[in-house]
Amino acid sequence: MPLLKRTSEDHHLYSGTVAISQDNRPQKRSKKVPKRVRQSAFKDKKILEKIAAFRVPAHMLAEETSVAHPTPSNLRIGSSVTPSNDNIPVWALTGDVVKAVAATAALQISDKPAYAFTFNLTQKAREKALTHPQGFLESLKRSFDNQLARAGVRLPYWFCIDRDWDGRLHIHGAFAGVTENEFLKEAMRRAWGEWPGRGKQFQIDIKPLRDDGWATYATRNLRRVSAKIGPAFTVTRPLQQDARWTYSEIREIMSFSSKASTERRPVHPK
Repeated sequence: MPLLKRTSEDHHLYSGTVAISQDNRPQKRSKKVPKRVRQSAFKDKKILEKIAAFRVPAHMLAEETSVAHPTPSNLRIGSSVTPSNDNIPVWALTGDVVKAVAATAALQISDKPAYAFTFNLTQKAREKALTHPQGFLESLKRSFDNQLARAGVRLPYWFCIDRDWDGRLHIHGAFAGVTENEFLKEAMRRAWGEWPGRGKQFQIDIKPLRDDGWATYATRNLRRVSAKIGPAFTVTRPLQQDARWTYSEIREIMSFSSKASTERRPVHPK
């Protein structure tokens, strides 16, 4: 599948390699939390449906275009189908599900190996996070960032909190750049607890990140989980920048394609 590529200038502006070293270090969080735009799971679903249904018209593939990168990895290239309305909202108006999908796409088009992971929390870790003054998600993020900072590891990642059928909370996420997965597993255990005794080999699952379907699966219960514990999705700042760039490129391609199709449409005389 063709990938969305960045120019060297784009890489300089959006690459996480410069800022990641600061992102994983423990930081003092401001008590002044900006007001968040109200998010809608239904709106996110519609955005993703439009992106999934999008096809680059055949005539655009044969013509020059002002869009620098017409083939992002998550846009399927077809020959005829183009939705009549390809407009999708700007980044600031999207919710956590769209942001997770965009972050996953950004990891896939990076020049580093990308992985998906699941981590099953211990009961002690769940109870500690549930009573943390900064909240469940923030507790887990701080613990993980502390371990990464101590090891001097630069890691672009996102993760969210999911629940099993019985309500047990666990973590899904994705990252890129660390190929020594045993080292990262140990960092996760130090941050989030280790299962004792039998079955501990099933506590962590890390596998290659193959498509953005992982993000939609991981966030399928996000609204329900957030109602119980508050915020349930986090992404490092450098990866968020990359995700925003990726989403904006897709949006530009869709908008340009829609405009080009309209301009080519014959006008019938009245």
